[in-house]
Amino acid sequence: MTPSTDRASQTLLCAGVFMVWYAITVLVGNFPHIAMLKSNGLLMPLLCLLEFCALVPLYRWYSRHYADIAQGQLRLRQALLFTGLLLAVIASQSLYLRQEGWAGEQLTTTTLSLVGFALAVVVLAPVFEEILFRGFILQAFLLWAPRQRAGCALLASIIFAAMHTQYAHLQTIIALTVLSLLLCAARFVSGGLKLPVMLHMLNNLLSISPLLWNHFSRQAVSVW
Repeated sequence: MTPSTDRASQTLLCAGVFMVWYAITVLVGNFPHIAMLKSNGLLMPLLCLLEFCALVPLYRWYSRHYADIAQGQLRLRQALLFTGLLLAVIASQSLYLRQEGWAGEQLTTTTLSLVGFALAVVVLAPVFEEILFRGFILQAFLLWAPRQRAGCALLASIIFAAMHTQYAHLQTIIALTVLSLLLCAARFVSGGLKLPVMLHMLNNLLSISPLLWNHFSRQAVSVW
């Protein structure tokens, strides 16, 4: 197999993984009982679980055949550096971000639904989204332009932001693009996906922490 043929086959594999993810999203979005899932706080956990269960095995299979999307290593100095950068990015977002109502719409008043939502957003979504966007999609561009890392990262980041169609404001799309660029840089510096996954988990945890705080504060008040 020639190098160009091998690159083409890898690109098709990367595109195929994206299509699997997108198909799951569309399928769940057209589920006949989607209103019931939303009202019971089950939509996001179900969607994330299905996408996690599909993409993680695909990534493991790909990793056995190709070595270009590595797991990488978590090194303390790199983790601290990028955590500081992430916190700076989050702090800057307070200057321009507008409130999005999507997250709150996924929740019911029960603790169980909130825990399921938190596990989906903080644990499952960062894993399969990093596999997809900073893994397969970014790699599909790098296969053809390995010396244009910044351009490849920008393209992958625009796709990442555009796929978050649940958000209504342009400021949120800009924030997602900036976040993705930081996660792409973390992949390049660390040599793999572990550091981006960790940063993504931290970002999502900080994003939903007000919801968690408000819920459990009300629970504590009601008990007393």
